Amino acid sequence: MEPAGLASRQRLVGLLCKFVCRRARSILLIGLVGLILFASTIRAQNQFEDKPIADVAVTFEGTDKSASANETFRIIARDTLGANYSSIKVREAIEKLYDTKQVASVIVEASETSNGSVTVRFIVRRKTQAQRVTVELPENDESKITEQELLFRLNLLDPGTAITEQTLQTNADLILEYLRDRGFFKAEVSYTQRPLESETEVGVTFRVAPNAQATVQSFNINIDGFDNAKLLEKIKLQPGEPFTRERLAADVEIIRGLLRDDDYLAPSLEEPRVVYDGEKNTIAITLTGKVGPIVEIEVEAEHDRVGNRTQKRLIPLKREGTLDYAAIVEGERRLENHYQEQGYFFVNVTPVCSIEPPLDATDATT
Repeated sequence: MEPAGLASRQRLVGLLCKFVCRRARSILLIGLVGLILFASTIRAQNQFEDKPIADVAVTFEGTDKSASANETFRIIARDTLGANYSSIKVREAIEKLYDTKQVASVIVEASETSNGSVTVRFIVRRKTQAQRVTVELPENDESKITEQELLFRLNLLDPGTAITEQTLQTNADLILEYLRDRGFFKAEVSYTQRPLESETEVGVTFRVAPNAQATVQSFNINIDGFDNAKLLEKIKLQPGEPFTRERLAADVEIIRGLLRDDDYLAPSLEEPRVVYDGEKNTIAITLTGKVGPIVEIEVEAEHDRVGNRTQKRLIPLKREGTLDYAAIVEGERRLENHYQEQGYFFVNVTPVCSIEPPLDATDATT
């Protein structure tokens, strides 16, 4: 009589061995089935290999009846397949059809004719394509926005461009982004599709309602070291004026120009902060920064000294307001070209930069 513990261990081992044997048989069975299927596929392909191709046809799924697209796809498939059937050439033909960016799916059927040649048929489902794109604005619209300028914001202008719902939404967002830059924060954009000659060829219409343009509520300027009241007098975006990003950029350039006139050629200005009030449809703008150092530029020459207007034209430091080293080198090159045009072919321009008062050890460590 065996101990109870030993008997339990033998039963457990027996169950474990039985489980492993069953799993091995199932794996073997799956492997055999896969091998049979693979072999049948190879035989199906081999029965047409190297046989002459009698005809190549393309048919579209559904009610798609575009004759021009059908012939285009048929030529691509026929030229790729060549004279004799090859499974490799069939795969290449499918790839070239997808490369047109107009195909959603392709199914290939091959059949043998009575004289031993092969007929190949490509069953194609085309992507939905925008053949015509229009933009409609309300009849009573007073925004001065035109359909033409909105069309230029789209990437659907080429007839035959494949579209999806995501593509249409992306283009609607492009219109909204452009209108918001023009100050139309309450703009609305919707789109519809309508079938044309076939179910895969559609016309797309974007209906745009710009609505009221936002106006400026306030423009706060805080440039440390400068008379901000002088700047506020010169800007164009005064309270109540229509807001656009273009006008804001122009006002920032006016501010930079006023600083340059006082020799603040390299001010440090933060990006303008624009806050939109949806209830009032107004914009509050805040611009902060520092005047930076006073930069004096002198051009010393023995003959034909250049005036202030010519300096602004030739020297990027004065024209653009920057202390970048590349701008210094560019100013050197342009001055040399200027003097060479005046007949001084061996002119040598050397930039010399200095700081007043000179930096000391304390400035270097802070």
